[in-house]
Amino acid sequence: MHSDLLLDAVRAEAAYRAEELRKAGRSAWAARARGAVRHVRAARADVTVPAQERREASRETASVGETAR
Repeated sequence: MHSDLLLDAVRAEAAYRAEELRKAGRSAWAARARGAVRHVRAARADVTVPAQERREASRETASVGETAR
């Protein structure tokens, strides 16, 4: 009787681990597929991005009287 319970526990653990491995395999495959689709979409997109212009920081500081209010 004790051996039957132990055998059931081992089978349940093996089934659980097998399912976790299947899930991990599916998620890895899906991640690779998403990456490939992103790469294809980016290659197909004909978008021109304008050059970024640098702006000077022109920030005025508050005087001492204004911050004490």
